Amino acid sequence: MPQLSLYIDQIRYMELKAKAKEKEVSVSKFVNDMLKECFDDKLPEGHIDKYFGSIKDDSFQVPEELPWSLDSKRETL
Repeated sequence: MPQLSLYIDQIRYMELKAKAKEKEVSVSKFVNDMLKECFDDKLPEGHIDKYFGSIKDDSFQVPEELPWSLDSKRETL
């Protein structure tokens, strides 16, 4: 696995160590998990615009709107 050297101030390092300890993982694993979250959770720029509405399939239909009378009775707060 590649290694990375990172220069940060002492206060930030102590905060990082505390967060890693809180999660019961090493500082390295904590930072790696943060980086994964940062990069893995994002779709590429323009992804939605590129594919939104691109499927042409008759099985994709807007369902009929149900009448409000079928809604459950709710307690008034």
